[in-house]
Amino acid sequence: MMVAESYLKENIDEDLTVEPWHKKNRFPLFLRNSYHFYDMKILETQCILMEVIHEMPNIDQLQKHIKQIKNLTDCHVVLLYKTLSRYRRKTLIERRIPFVIEDGQMYLPFLGLDLKKAQEQAEQELKRFTAPAQVAYLYFLYHKDDVVNMTKFAEKMGFNHMTASRALNDLYHANLVTYEVGGKTGRSKEYKRIPDPDYFVIGRKYLSTPVRRTIYTRTRPVGALTAGFEALAGLSMINPPDHPVMAMHGKQLDEEHLEIVKNQDMIKDTQLVELQLWHYDPKLFAKKQHVDVMSLYASLKEETDERVEQALETILRGESWYTD
Repeated sequence: MMVAESYLKENIDEDLTVEPWHKKNRFPLFLRNSYHFYDMKILETQCILMEVIHEMPNIDQLQKHIKQIKNLTDCHVVLLYKTLSRYRRKTLIERRIPFVIEDGQMYLPFLGLDLKKAQEQAEQELKRFTAPAQVAYLYFLYHKDDVVNMTKFAEKMGFNHMTASRALNDLYHANLVTYEVGGKTGRSKEYKRIPDPDYFVIGRKYLSTPVRRTIYTRTRPVGALTAGFEALAGLSMINPPDHPVMAMHGKQLDEEHLEIVKNQDMIKDTQLVELQLWHYDPKLFAKKQHVDVMSLYASLKEETDERVEQALETILRGESWYTD
């Protein structure tokens, strides 16, 4: 329920409210035993969200149940699903039965909102990883045998459920992970990545630089890691830069109380610390004191210097998931 609520708030109505339906005693016992009911207000329209508890009824039974709820509440009824087969989705649309699926698909004709197929949308839009999707990609790259559901992944990465769900969906629609429905409830999507070297080869083209912006400081931040050309020099034969290069999560900047230098002449003439502020925490996948090699590659892959390109390929080649 939390995932669907977050999606609807973010994409349709930030003032949306969802709470348990407190008048369910008005419903026949067989309906109370078959569904969870929620009171939802979306775009000033009152609705009843109806979630199947156990076995899904056939389409004719479903229509009869919806009609009963409508007659008792005088509200629109919207079905809530964690997952839905393509066949059942098509049938619901043909019968004009509203529904919402946790992965972001929906059909709400009474609001004028039609279904957007998540996979087609992802294929059209996924040219580069978002920061959460890149974190998901890196997690599976470095933990190739892990099987995680959305809740477990959110906890590991410090994401909310909606962000975790979108990141995993991006990997799924890029054919980087597969899932099976299981878990304790028998309804949880358990994600696992595809084998090496395909995971690296396919995902590599979607990588985006983790660097949000670069600033210059007089001192090395305590919580930062070696990054950029300094990290590359430490891992290869390329010459090091004449100044330190470090990286940290952009959200940590306020905690460091750094003296930031903005004068361009001073930046050119003084060996200041080049500090990269990243979209995600570089410590998530760091080894020792430098950023992880795949994030380092992502931060430097647009460099046109052949020596840099060769050095990057050299350090990647040493990883078990690399292939030419």
